[in-house]
Amino acid sequence: MSPGEIATVLGTLPPLESAEHHSAAMTVCTSLAEADLDHLEGLISDDSDALRAFNAFYVLLARHRRALDSSRFRVVYLRHAARFTSVPMRAVLDSDLALLDPMGPNLETALRHAASALTAYPDNLALVAHHARVLAEYGWSGAEVAASELLAALAQVERAVEISPEQARYRAVRAQLAALTGDFDTALASIQRAMDLEDSAQFGYAVRVVEYHRIRADIVLRRETQAIRSGLRETAERLEASVKEQVQRVAQESRAHEQAEITRLRSETLGSLGLLAAVIAFIVTSTQIAKDLPLHDALRLLAGLAGMLTLVFTAFGAVFGVGRLTRLVLPGILGVALFALAWLSG
Repeated sequence: MSPGEIATVLGTLPPLESAEHHSAAMTVCTSLAEADLDHLEGLISDDSDALRAFNAFYVLLARHRRALDSSRFRVVYLRHAARFTSVPMRAVLDSDLALLDPMGPNLETALRHAASALTAYPDNLALVAHHARVLAEYGWSGAEVAASELLAALAQVERAVEISPEQARYRAVRAQLAALTGDFDTALASIQRAMDLEDSAQFGYAVRVVEYHRIRADIVLRRETQAIRSGLRETAERLEASVKEQVQRVAQESRAHEQAEITRLRSETLGSLGLLAAVIAFIVTSTQIAKDLPLHDALRLLAGLAGMLTLVFTAFGAVFGVGRLTRLVLPGILGVALFALAWLSG
């Protein structure tokens, strides 16, 4: 194109708020030769037509953005952006600059500028797609994006696809958003349709197809990751239910064992108390009898009583497992000795 033709075309692009502005700018962008770019940048500095100057700025940056030439994009942007601070459409170029950050895409900043541009030009389908794309990339990065925000963006992109069904970019963005909402079948079908719609004769075809393949790989990976997470979640739930059941069973067995032990101890305690009461009554009775006997007979009675009590408590300890059996031998011998002494001394 001649310099005059370029100037004429840029001056007659559709209004910025129009849905056709971006597609018309892309037509100019792809028709320019490398030699035309210097003239295009010269038009940016021409103050005689502010709208044409911005269109030249927009088209030149679109050219570098389409070629993923971040260095030239940044140089041109920093050289001329200050002249267009009053133009709301500049926000989408600010968004592109954030996406081409040398340290990696600054998605949060890019999303803020994309939203600003869309607010200014809500009917511009290119801005709808750009905002949705940045939102999708933001969600793919692991950032928290509200489901309502994703669904609203998806609805806008669906409208853009209905209006411009041959636009491959709109379908690629729909694929990203659909995947984020978990609709992987729609996502894969959309990205395949985007690849089918791309014209191999257009400038930047290889770059765009590579990006579509990257999106498709991301969708497949996300689907497989979600399937793995679902499987792990189900396994964890089954294990949790199994462990809970085992804990309940052990708790029931423990309570039953504790109840049995309490019952056994209560029986042993009652038996001990009964034996103790009988022994006390026996001792009291024997003492009363002994006080009326001569000393020798009283001593024989008390010795026999002591031996008998010793033998009774030794037997009690053996029956109820009070201490080791070896420790009961001595008390048993003592009881037998006392009882024999009382018996033989008569």
